[in-house]
Amino acid sequence: MEAALKENCPADCSSCPTFPAPFRRIGDSTYCRFAEVKYRSGEGVCFPGDRMVRIVFVLSGALMIDHAKDTPRMVTSMQCVCLARGERYEATAHDETHVVVLSLIHRIEFCEQDIFDKVMPYDTAVPTEAAPTLTVHPSIAALLGEMFAVRELYDCARYHKMKAAELFMMIKVLYSPTEHAYFFQSMIQPQDNFRVFVCNNYDKAQGVTELAALAGMSLSVFKRRFAEHFNDSVYHWMMRQKAMKIFSDIRDGEDSTKALMDKYGFKHYTQFSRFCKNYLQATPAQLIASIKEG
Repeated sequence: MEAALKENCPADCSSCPTFPAPFRRIGDSTYCRFAEVKYRSGEGVCFPGDRMVRIVFVLSGALMIDHAKDTPRMVTSMQCVCLARGERYEATAHDETHVVVLSLIHRIEFCEQDIFDKVMPYDTAVPTEAAPTLTVHPSIAALLGEMFAVRELYDCARYHKMKAAELFMMIKVLYSPTEHAYFFQSMIQPQDNFRVFVCNNYDKAQGVTELAALAGMSLSVFKRRFAEHFNDSVYHWMMRQKAMKIFSDIRDGEDSTKALMDKYGFKHYTQFSRFCKNYLQATPAQLIASIKEG
């Protein structure tokens, strides 16, 4: 029957508008497993900083996610959170909490580059977070809710991989490219989407050389790729991003130049003032005053 279906199927997968690249079989994934867990209020779990990427779907209740590099985040009912590999997280239940956890090795390899749409808006801004969250679409909630109905399949590795393929096909079509870039930010590599990789990682690097190292490229290759995608030098672009963050903080109510200098690494006011004049066309005091007057 399988052979007959293949012979009679009229679909031309090579021209599919949703999955334009060849779709790698889910069975090629190194490791992939779902687990259903129910916690009482106050119970929790520690996710170690190992090779696993974990996507936690909270179907009811709430989990407080604690991470050393970020403020604690509450993930509520019908939300999901992506926990990066190599990072330790602690999760504590608030109320009775029902979750499904998908653990997989390193990357969404079975989707190749399809999950990361290459057609991103030029000015796309992706917030950098240690525990990015999304709302769980009702179709995904239905898939997860029925996954453990047949307990005999629970130990079947192929079943878990098949369901993961179904899940990521849904994620591909139910969420936008910007949501993909945000939620899977810890997994995106330069070969997937160079622009999104840079936007997600530039503030983790102290300079151009360190950013090139994060991308796994030589400095010269990285600069060339950067110029192709951003039409700017790496240094100038990074400084403009820092300036935009400073302005956003002032706009959001920060009126202490000392606090801004400490946050963005300026040791002397003259250096900070010169930076603001160059990139924001005003001194810090003028920027703060203009926001207050407005």
